[in-house]
Amino acid sequence: MNTRGLMELIALNIGFELGILSDRVFTMLVIMALATTALTGPLLTWFGAQKSAEPDGQPHPART
Repeated sequence: MNTRGLMELIALNIGFELGILSDRVFTMLVIMALATTALTGPLLTWFGAQKSAEPDGQPHPART
């Protein structure tokens, strides 16, 4: 887990303990934090591979 995801979970826990967040909102935000943290690496890799491809769809020779 990256530091952004950890800070988000810490802030959510504090908000939940102070009674600012309901059980339902807390659960939704925790799931969102975990999902976005888990998907960040694979999506960046996938979009990076898409961006590095030549216009004809073949990868750049220096990057293979």
